[in-house]
Amino acid sequence: MSRGGDEELLIGNERRLKKVATLPAAILSLILCSVQIVLVFILPELCDKKGRECVLNSFSILIYTHGFHWAGILMVDQIYHYFHHRSRLNGYLEFYTKTKNIRRAPFYLVSAGNFLLMLVVIILHDLCDENPKCNHSFTKVDYLRGLITLESMVVICCSVSYIIILRDFNTKQLPPDVLREDFTSSIMINQAEESIGCQNQERIMEVMEKQAELIRYLKEHSETLGKKILELTTQLASKERA
Repeated sequence: MSRGGDEELLIGNERRLKKVATLPAAILSLILCSVQIVLVFILPELCDKKGRECVLNSFSILIYTHGFHWAGILMVDQIYHYFHHRSRLNGYLEFYTKTKNIRRAPFYLVSAGNFLLMLVVIILHDLCDENPKCNHSFTKVDYLRGLITLESMVVICCSVSYIIILRDFNTKQLPPDVLREDFTSSIMINQAEESIGCQNQERIMEVMEKQAELIRYLKEHSETLGKKILELTTQLASKERA
């Protein structure tokens, strides 16, 4: 995203809410996971039966498709990052922090799934492929099926939760958090909360995170306003000299 676009967002945060347009990306994430689950059950039936062999066995095809699945989730993650960055620049800090973990989780989960799949493939190859004494009741595809299904189900749960939060945010159409009194009051830690100490650590950490995001926003906003003022002053001086 260009610096000019960031400045426009920072300057114009008083404008009416622009909805965060990540719903198609979230739906794409659901579709990718659903297709992956279907493939782990369908491909062995299509490619591993006698007389119906594919060019590659189902295990190899599933490894390749999981790689493409990871690339798709990476693309979704970048779309999330772009639109949530714009939303934060518009002053919607609470929504940014609320969705931060749940929108990042799918990419981390699929990346961890890639690592586990690679580990399982190497272990099975080293211990069982060339060892006739290796007796196991599950085939390679069975291990793959279990890992991919578990991974995809967790990502689907995260995506559904994200869609619910996104829909609620877009429906409410609240003004930017920096202009809401209830938000500014929610990031203040009063003396009663401080005296309780460890009992409210989770609450205090949440408030500190919001304060950090607010400071970050105000810093960027102040820097951009300073640049705009400098540009306008320069333009005005040029016109006066002319």
